[in-house]
Amino acid sequence: MLSSERTTRNDVAPTPGQVECLVVASDRASARPLVEFLKSEGINVQLAGSADMAFEEILLHRPNLVLIESRVTAAGGVDLCARIKANARSHFVPVILWADDKGSEAQHLRAVTAGADAIFFPSTSVDARRARLWALLRTHVLYRREEKKRMVQSAAIRERRRWVGGLIHDLQNSMGAVQANFEFLAHELASLDRVSRKCEIDECVQDCRALFHDMARGLRTVVDYERFESDRVALREEQVFLADLAEKAKTAIESSTPTRIKTIAIEAAANAQPVQGDPDYLQEALANLIAHVLRQPGNHQCQIRISCAGGLTHASVGGDHDRIPTDQRAQIFEPYSQTGKHVPIGHGLGLALAKLIVEVHGGTIWVEDIPRSGSAFVIELPSSGPSPRLRTPG
Repeated sequence: MLSSERTTRNDVAPTPGQVECLVVASDRASARPLVEFLKSEGINVQLAGSADMAFEEILLHRPNLVLIESRVTAAGGVDLCARIKANARSHFVPVILWADDKGSEAQHLRAVTAGADAIFFPSTSVDARRARLWALLRTHVLYRREEKKRMVQSAAIRERRRWVGGLIHDLQNSMGAVQANFEFLAHELASLDRVSRKCEIDECVQDCRALFHDMARGLRTVVDYERFESDRVALREEQVFLADLAEKAKTAIESSTPTRIKTIAIEAAANAQPVQGDPDYLQEALANLIAHVLRQPGNHQCQIRISCAGGLTHASVGGDHDRIPTDQRAQIFEPYSQTGKHVPIGHGLGLALAKLIVEVHGGTIWVEDIPRSGSAFVIELPSSGPSPRLRTPG
């Protein structure tokens, strides 16, 4: 920043080289003092020779500042200022009118009425011009920042509404399935002598439990993701082995959701070392990755491989057939994305939560292909154990 702008913070106003100013003047002789003043402030300058040309340029490429010489053709500087302020796209762009002399009070009021943010005269000191210029730029930067924030928030709201709609649709389908199962149970249990149908009743009860577990897990995933996003998570610090967490995640998935022909295999290296982190959240991250792999129709087995090298612990969670397309890998961890045509909307949130948990623990996660197999999610976390894990015999 300039030495005379010591109070201007970098996070409030841009550096001089980032400021784009459009100078509107009738000829080069009239533009020279305007350009010299802006160049002395380190501001980038673009020239326009008429009011119509300037207005078109402002709408196409909105500048940070507009400096208008009062005698510009054809409509005049005051009329151009009024056109700029009357347009919704350019209304908040700071406009400074460069007048030859002070003129009458009526002319001054006309310029203010047109929306001019400042009027510079030949008698205006350089310090006064500089102070007013940077004050306008600071205000404009704050407005642009809020404008960008509103656009991002509105886009996020639209995505979340779409995702919530998908979640509600999934919950309605699950509740419909639960209702159908309970109606079947009520009909079958009305005749207690039909013991031959006991296996079907047990399977129906298991399906109901799985449906309730899936609904509870989906809602809990949403809540956890929101807590991580808003920094309302207090992590526990413990030394844990990823192999143990993978076993717990496997048990939880197999006990609550019938995997039928699909299996989960865990392979841990002999030199496995612990990592530092919250065991509950790390287990949830592994469970989300395992569940995603099992949901892919081509996978019959979820393979989990854990190894250590160079002070880092690696966990690979992959399938034995389905590969994630390359063009989807950049978006697969987005919270509200649909990860595949066969995957219902909303499942992307589980992968987004897994990514957040790994990154909060100082690790990274990515997707890579397994030779002669499918794709795998690879987690890399710093090891915290000084020595390999000791296993008791037997």
